[in-house]
Parts: sequence; structure tokens; C-alpha cells
Amino acid sequence: MSDNRKQRFLIDAMLGNIVSWLRILGYDSEYWDGDDGGLIQKAIKEGRIVLTKDRDLYVYAKRCGVEAILIDENGIEHILGKLNQIYGVSLEFNPEYTRCPICNHLLQKDKHSHREEWSCNNCGKRYWMGRHWRNITRILEEAKNIGR
Repeated sequence: MSDNRKQRFLIDAMLGNIVSWLRILGYDSEYWDGDDGGLIQKAIKEGRIVLTKDRDLYVYAKRCGVEAILIDENGIEHILGKLNQIYGVSLEFNPEYTRCPICNHLLQKDKHSHREEWSCNNCGKRYWMGRHWRNITRILEEAKNIGR
């Protein structure tokens, strides 16, 4: 599948855990904890795809002409696998595209670090491939198998 990180997502509160994963993978993804009308307006204004577990919100979004997907799956690997199947979401980490899991800004590789390290020029957070990276890699591999 093609690598299309131009897609932008708007994720409702029921799926908050997927936001960080999409950001790490390089997708502009925003979390929404407000009312459904505001979510629809934001999706239209910014050209975002709505991800939701809420059937009523999904139907409302479709009625308003907003691209939306109803997520029935549980588990990050299943959700990412579905997004890979439907939208071609890349399940490969690419440091050139990765975004801050906290604030959604593109991360910058730290050229002065002795290890692979990135920082966010917006919120100041720093990231590196620590012990948690094994778990991230495992989940992405499981998602690839689901996406096939």
C-alpha cells in the first residue's frame, strides 16, 4: 500500500489511546473530547477523517458528508490493522515523519545526541528508543499481520 501521511484524523474520546500511535507513525491526529457538532465542524474545516466507536456519531458524520470510520475493534493492533486495510496507514516507524505523541507537532532529530533521539520544538518533550520500543515494535508487527 502507498505511504500516505497526508491523511489527517480526528479521534473521539472513546478512542483516545489511538492518537499517540498515529502520531508516532507520522499522522496528524487530534483528540476530541467535546460535543459532536463541534467535532463535525472541525472535521469539515480541517479535512479530517473521523475515527469513532460511537455509532450515532458515525451516522451523523456520514450524513454531514464527513469521511468517518466506525471502529468496532478493541486493541491497538486491531485498530491499526483496520486503518492499514482501509486507508493504507503505514505501520512502519519513519523518524522523518514522526510527531509528538503529546502535542502533535513534527519531531526534530537531535543531531547532538549519542543515541537516536528526537525533540519537540513546541512542547519541549524528548523521545528516544528505550525499553518500551520492543513493545511498540511487537504491536506494529501484530497490526501488520492483521492488516494482511
